[in-house]
Amino acid sequence: MRRNKHRLARALASVVAPLTTRSDHSSRRVLMFHGVDDINVDADHDLYNHSREAFIAHIDALQQWAERHQLSFVAFDGNNEPGLCLTFDDGYASIASMVAPLLIERSIPFHVFISVGLVTDERGTHLSHSDISELACEPLIGVGAHGLTHRPLTEFVDDQLRYELLESRRRLSALTQRDIITMSYPFGQHDERVRSAVHGAGFRLAGTSSPGPDNPGGDPLQIPRTDIWAMDSARDAVLKARGAWDWLL
Repeated sequence: MRRNKHRLARALASVVAPLTTRSDHSSRRVLMFHGVDDINVDADHDLYNHSREAFIAHIDALQQWAERHQLSFVAFDGNNEPGLCLTFDDGYASIASMVAPLLIERSIPFHVFISVGLVTDERGTHLSHSDISELACEPLIGVGAHGLTHRPLTEFVDDQLRYELLESRRRLSALTQRDIITMSYPFGQHDERVRSAVHGAGFRLAGTSSPGPDNPGGDPLQIPRTDIWAMDSARDAVLKARGAWDWLL
C-alpha cells in the first residue's frame, strides 16, 4: 500500500472506529508481523520490515491499550482466550536478535511461523538451526510452520503439497523437540484442497492473512490475522487491534 492510499485508509479508519469497536472484547485478535531491522528500512516500499523504533512504538501502544481495557496478550493456541495475540511470519533472524528479547522482557507471548527450508546452520536473513532450538526452549514462544519453501501452497499438486507440509512439520519438530501443530499460509494462499491437506498432515491451527476477530467456534484452519505494517503509526496499530481497519484490508 502506497503512502497516499495508506493516509486515506487511516482517515477512513478513524471515522469508522467508534462504530466498529466492541466493548465486550470477547474475541481473540491475532496480529501479524514479519521482520524488524535497523538497516535499510524503507516503510514506503517494504510494508513488512519494521524499524526497531517503529516496532517498539507499536508494542508500547498495544500494551497500553490492552492494559486500559484489561486485556491480556495470549498465545496462538486452541484455547482461543480473548485478548491480543502476536504472530510473526517467515522466521527472520530479527526474531532472535530483536523481537524475542523485547517481548520476553515484557512477559508477552508470541508465535513465530518459520519456512524451515530457508533455515541454515548460520544466521543470515533468516533464523539459524540453533536459533530455532533456543527459541523453542522459551515457554513464551510458540513455533509453527510457514511451508517448507515459502511458496504458495495452492501452486503445488497433491503429492508436492503433502511433502511440503509433512517435511516442514518434521524438520521443525526435530529442531524444537515439540509437536508442531500450528502453521500459517505463505502469502495467505489457501483453498479447500489445501486446508484438507493441512489437516491431513497433522496441523490443527492455521493462520490466514485475512483480518478480523478470531471468534469462538470459528474454523481453526482459517484463523483471521490482522497485518501490522511498517508504515503504520502507533495509533494505526491500536485501531487495527480494535477492528477499525477490517473492512479496508
